[in-house]
Amino acid sequence: MYELFYGRDSINHKLFMVINQADLPFLDAVMPILTLLGGSWLVYFYLLLMLVCYGIDKRVMPGRYLVAYCVATLFSLGAEDVLKGFFHVPRPALAIGMEHVRILGKFSKSYALPSGHAVFSFMTAFTLSHGRNWKWKAPLFLFAVLVAYSRVYVGAHYPLDVAAGAVVGTGCGFIAWKVYEQVGKRVVSPPRT
Repeated sequence: MYELFYGRDSINHKLFMVINQADLPFLDAVMPILTLLGGSWLVYFYLLLMLVCYGIDKRVMPGRYLVAYCVATLFSLGAEDVLKGFFHVPRPALAIGMEHVRILGKFSKSYALPSGHAVFSFMTAFTLSHGRNWKWKAPLFLFAVLVAYSRVYVGAHYPLDVAAGAVVGTGCGFIAWKVYEQVGKRVVSPPRT
């Protein structure tokens, strides 16, 4: 099964090579920055930014978004860890060989499927744009797509890894909102005795 999706004759492998070997000076400078901004380690910074927005104008950042974001973050970190441990897909440089992959930035030996950056950025995009108009959705999802693309460009992930990360992250955001809505219904209208 691995050979079908990750082998040298797979579309996934060929697409990785095209994107990773692009070698464009502008993208060489921009993609590592996007990768950095899409890392889950920035969750505290993003939460702080959301709290500041909440403090300034609760209409821009209602409290429900803070709660849903925290829940979605926990789901996404757990899902990423479980799936990486289950699939055991090696990073491109380990599978293809260091001499065949352009690595921009930090090299990781952890498993690749799904991309944690894609999980986190798509979870963020979905959670913060849920129930909002395109003025929220467009920039958030554009950012998520660029972060996902950057992971392939810098040599950290295959396209399939970031596609899976996008699905997992979006799913975690969706589940977090469903949990929030269910808990909210129970709190607002407690069961009759």
